[in-house]
Amino acid sequence: MENKFFRLVALLLLFACPLSFAAKNKKSEYAIKTSEDGIIAEGRVNQNELEVPAEPAPETPAPAEEAADGVDHASPRYEISAIEDAAEGKNYYITRDENNNFSFVQKLSWNKISDIKHYHITIEKNSEAGWAPVLEKDLNENKIEVSLPAGNYRFQIGVVNLFDQLEKSSDWKFFEVLKATQPKIEAMQTDSLYLNSKKATGLFTLRGENLTESTIFTMEQRNSDPPKILYGRIASISPDGQSADVQFDLAEISEGKYEIYAQNPGGLSVISKSITIKNKKDRNWRIAFSAGYTLPMTFFDGTFNKYAKSNFYPISATACASLISFHTKYGNFGFGLNGNFTRFSADTENYSLGGYYANALFGALWQKYFIPEKLCLEACVGAGAAYMFGTRFTNKKFADFEIKSPEVKSLALAFGGGLGLQYHVGKHFYVEGAVDFVDALFGGMNLGMIYPSISVGGMF
Repeated sequence: MENKFFRLVALLLLFACPLSFAAKNKKSEYAIKTSEDGIIAEGRVNQNELEVPAEPAPETPAPAEEAADGVDHASPRYEISAIEDAAEGKNYYITRDENNNFSFVQKLSWNKISDIKHYHITIEKNSEAGWAPVLEKDLNENKIEVSLPAGNYRFQIGVVNLFDQLEKSSDWKFFEVLKATQPKIEAMQTDSLYLNSKKATGLFTLRGENLTESTIFTMEQRNSDPPKILYGRIASISPDGQSADVQFDLAEISEGKYEIYAQNPGGLSVISKSITIKNKKDRNWRIAFSAGYTLPMTFFDGTFNKYAKSNFYPISATACASLISFHTKYGNFGFGLNGNFTRFSADTENYSLGGYYANALFGALWQKYFIPEKLCLEACVGAGAAYMFGTRFTNKKFADFEIKSPEVKSLALAFGGGLGLQYHVGKHFYVEGAVDFVDALFGGMNLGMIYPSISVGGMF
């Protein structure tokens, strides 16, 4: 009986040893998967050891074949795409500090990846020495906001797996950070306020601050339906950013009230004062007045010269008033009134002579501008009257006394014309050089005189 018992115990011991050895060396299998059930790593872990075997080297993938469900199972485990957040629109915004200085906050984002430990972002800045890191950081979210100085940058996203190993890195994504500046428009100059002016080109010269090559200029007509927005092209810009020549398409500009906007990168903008653009409508009439000096000279009839003893009469003046009422492609037409005044005198051994002579002609007027609103040729022709008055003759032949004739007055018919050249020194003022001719038909005397003159005038 005892032998049978010991034999049974011995048999149990023989079976127990292998089972104990097997239990001692039992191994657990593991498999780490992505959200798409793609396996990151798999193998066995010894329960009695703290060490985890390294991930086996990936096998050479077989040629990609598209499965029946349409998914390419041979694609890489992580597809990292650095993207702008379309849901939020712009990938930056502007902040302002207590000193009123503006700066960009750049928003960087990329597609979300499941079953990872974290992301690792690297940002580098380009310089003369090359690319240099400016930020390296581990992130749990698939986005980051950074405030960077102006410059050219690139960033790269890395995926760190559950074993704290860098599993995958994206391609470099490049971006530029510009300096955030507030533009200003303090003054504006243009010849295009009148669309039908010969000077109108659609070019606007803007003066202010922080105007750059990246500034967007628009001309906006808010009171139109729908609102009209025209985009300008920068023709030139000053290095200090204080002046910009901006070209707008004149064909797209219509009559109305406009405002010019300047917007710098980041959305910082400014608006100019309102301007009104219209077609220049000439009035049906314009009035001009001028006055100046003339030096008349006798052209024919020696009767007057015989007693006056001179061909020139320096104490003289001229004046003109005109009304322009017709504007055509051949010139401007109107009416004019032109007058001259002369003081004449002579003193000889036998007599003295003194008096006044004036004439006034009313007639047709024609103007032609050779330089728009600057240089104008004017011609006139008309008829009127000449008047000689205050004329006294004193006979000195008698030694004891002088014989004075009574005052002589004489009125005569006159006609004539002239040519003048006007130069406009401003919107309303001009100088004029002219030569006129007046023929007066006095009884027994036909007095023809030439009047060279220089005058100043105004047009209203």
